[in-house]
Amino acid sequence: MRILIRDEKAGRWKAADSAGLNAEEELQNLLAESPSLIPVGEIREGTPPLVFAVKEFNLPGSGSIDLLAFSPRGDIAIIECKLAANPQAKREVIGQILEYASHMWGMSYEELNDRIQKLENRSLAELVEQGAMSEGLEGVEWDEERFRRGVERTLKTGSFILIVAVDEIGEGLRRMVRYVNECGQPAFSLHALELRLFRAEGIEVLVPHLYGISSRPTRRMGEWDEESFFEALAGNVDRRSVEIVRELYRWSLETADEVKFGTGVETGSFTFYYRLKSGKTSVFTITTAGKLTLNYGALSSKVGHDIVGEFHNKVIEIPGFEDIPPDLSRWPSVGISEAFRDQTALQSFKEAVRWLKGRIESTGEQGRK
Repeated sequence: MRILIRDEKAGRWKAADSAGLNAEEELQNLLAESPSLIPVGEIREGTPPLVFAVKEFNLPGSGSIDLLAFSPRGDIAIIECKLAANPQAKREVIGQILEYASHMWGMSYEELNDRIQKLENRSLAELVEQGAMSEGLEGVEWDEERFRRGVERTLKTGSFILIVAVDEIGEGLRRMVRYVNECGQPAFSLHALELRLFRAEGIEVLVPHLYGISSRPTRRMGEWDEESFFEALAGNVDRRSVEIVRELYRWSLETADEVKFGTGVETGSFTFYYRLKSGKTSVFTITTAGKLTLNYGALSSKVGHDIVGEFHNKVIEIPGFEDIPPDLSRWPSVGISEAFRDQTALQSFKEAVRWLKGRIESTGEQGRK
């Protein structure tokens, strides 16, 4: 590859010499500082850029991932950095990155967050939010609850973005990456990112090139709306549960400050939000799997444990909700059919959610609708 650069004043084109990278650590640091260099939007249409990456994420029994990176919607990239001169830049690195993915698969959000907090002294959500704000992403609204659900979905399904970052790609690695993506139908995707560095007269030029884009249609995040949500729900639960969810959805539109559909690939959802002076907070989420999740974790971080504790005490008085655990840092779920055994339970739940709004307003935290 030949790179030419030109100073507008001089007017002449000059060749930039291939500088190369001296160590895999240079490659790792480059991507840790700017994870958005990885064009994930080319891999999965509609995916926002990676905005935060943690180095040397340890997996007991497997090793340390060079870089673990995240998008604001919960996409996770597992990145291994190799120089072309390293003989591991072909067969061994493929097995290595798949082993890392297998150890990440099924991990809980809480475990992932705890490990990153020990490395960075801040929660995963805080770090990703800061990265998203720094990038100034247009059209990507930060939503901690959506991010958390995206991460949970990625960990559960194993739909990671696997990246082998190299300074120069060889034919062997290129062929293996192409084979995995073209001839299989995995949840994950495997790609090689070549980063060629050139220098000329004090100027550095970085040329990234992504390999492994499949000729098959990309798998994009779900785009749920009322019609698709209830169509999917009807395929998973009985008619009575569908009618209960319809009533809760209509009531949410009248009562909530905002109702938003999720972006899950396999599972649809809608979430009930109250607006606060400091932003907004989710209260509960209903999914096409027929589950209602109480978003205690999100609520506690926004309005405090005392208010959420009072809300919890009202909720567990409702028949069908009595077994909800009192851990206010989590997101407990209950089946729609089990939770709403009759109209009385449904009415009591609505009253508890309305009470929450009044309690928040009494603190002066409630924002305008």
